[in-house]
Amino acid sequence: MCVSSNRTSRLVSAVFWTVLAAAASSSTGLVFAQEAGAVDSVKTKTLWEMLQAGGPLLLVLALLSVITATLIMERFLYYRSVGATAGELLHRIKQGATLSDMLRATDDVSGVAGRVMRVTIQAARDGYKPDEIEDLAQSAVTKELISLEKHLPLLDSMVTMCPLIGLLGTTIGMIHSFSVVAAIGMSDPTKLAGGISEALINTAAGLAVAIPALFAYNYFSGKKEAILMNMEKSLTELIVLLKSPIPQ
Repeated sequence: MCVSSNRTSRLVSAVFWTVLAAAASSSTGLVFAQEAGAVDSVKTKTLWEMLQAGGPLLLVLALLSVITATLIMERFLYYRSVGATAGELLHRIKQGATLSDMLRATDDVSGVAGRVMRVTIQAARDGYKPDEIEDLAQSAVTKELISLEKHLPLLDSMVTMCPLIGLLGTTIGMIHSFSVVAAIGMSDPTKLAGGISEALINTAAGLAVAIPALFAYNYFSGKKEAILMNMEKSLTELIVLLKSPIPQ
């Protein structure tokens, strides 16, 4: 919960300072435009025109948006396929009279719980001692944890990286806008405001990628924890059950 809160704070902080800087710059440009009497002559550009003027970093953000969408879809399908309830599987295992029956109960289960419990029962069937069975079970859990956390660090990076890339694009655009003003003066102040609005497209694009990534990361992290807690609970019951004498 603390990690998620810090991540959200970083995103909100980046947005705040970007909007604050852009608002200050836009206000300056607007004051100059009003003094020149050019406010009524400002032409509103279409979204497509502003996207075209977004610069090369906007293309980078477009690529990152595709990567983020792919990661979200892959993780969604993965968690959907491994989310079998460990409690139901444990109930089926308990119906077996022998270790062979218990092992067969896991044959058609492809989820995380099924693989871990299969390893645990197989260890008991092979004659391992109780403490060795627990070690093998924890090793199987660790292996599944790697799969559960796959791509989540990259998705987490998108939450922080995309707004920063958008902020970089906005900063570069604002530098360019003020450089134009420094070169030609304020004879046409609408160019300053127009340049700033184009530069802010980068920040908007960065946030458009980061916000869904943040929600997806928190959702998948919650799914991962729920799967692990459910599996650990059922695995503990299974290990206690296997410590009692059960025919092969």
